[in-house]
Amino acid sequence: MGSNPSASAKVKYMSENNSPTKKLIRPGVKALIVHEGKILMIHERVRKGEKIVNITDFPGGGIDFAEDLKTALIREVKEEVGLNIKVGNVVGAWDFVLGELEHTVPGKSGVHIVCIGYQCSLISETVIDVTHNPAPEDIFDAKWYTREELLEDEEKLSKHQGMIDAVKRLDI
Repeated sequence: MGSNPSASAKVKYMSENNSPTKKLIRPGVKALIVHEGKILMIHERVRKGEKIVNITDFPGGGIDFAEDLKTALIREVKEEVGLNIKVGNVVGAWDFVLGELEHTVPGKSGVHIVCIGYQCSLISETVIDVTHNPAPEDIFDAKWYTREELLEDEEKLSKHQGMIDAVKRLDI
């Protein structure tokens, strides 16, 4: 097997003040949990520039190295909202870039997040608990919405066409 020197080379980008920065691509998985005709959304505070704003998102998050996608999603949902889920079919994919002030991970200046959304169902009680998340995220609530409520207020879906299409594809 041949060696590709460019594949192992570390690329460093320089910021405006000539300090090294990292540009990363982070795969993620998101749960579009459907229960009694409604879809669960988390409410989270994030940094946008100098401001802290509230956003809504689907539960889920990053995949650990060598972790199976469905296993990662089950883990992330349990951590973020305390629910046990059954992972179904893929309903969509979307991506976005977090700038240097939009996350709390030191040493990162930008992260390109690539998400795969799965339709999921509950396999346990619907008691939501957002207080035990080990990640440095500020998730402060989770609520159930009808498909119509989400599609009427695209702010809840970050006006992202990939998220909107995933909601439309749900088997409700």
